[in-house]
Amino acid sequence: MTQLNFARDIQGMNAYAPAPSDLKYSATLTNGNETHITVPSTYENWIAAFAYQPGATIWVDFSGATSAVPAGNTLASTTAELNPGQRKLKAGDKISVITADASVDLGVSLYAIP
Repeated sequence: MTQLNFARDIQGMNAYAPAPSDLKYSATLTNGNETHITVPSTYENWIAAFAYQPGATIWVDFSGATSAVPAGNTLASTTAELNPGQRKLKAGDKISVITADASVDLGVSLYAIP
């Protein structure tokens, strides 16, 4: 399990430079087909880092609900986020993803926080 470990930049300041994770997931998402993973229970806290195909539109839900593509042309309440970067999660949290694009690639790397 890759634990999150911050490195230092050339000025000695903390820099977000994690080692490659040994817990990675990938998928080719297609229009309207949701998929999800559950954060492992081996550690209490985790960082999830997302890598998106350039130009991808992916909705990610961390609330435990199933992610949904927005409908309509007015702002509405949602639990999903569009192309998030990194998020701190807890063991057992569900990461649900969906796209309205024809086909997009997605990668998710998980880092345990000791």
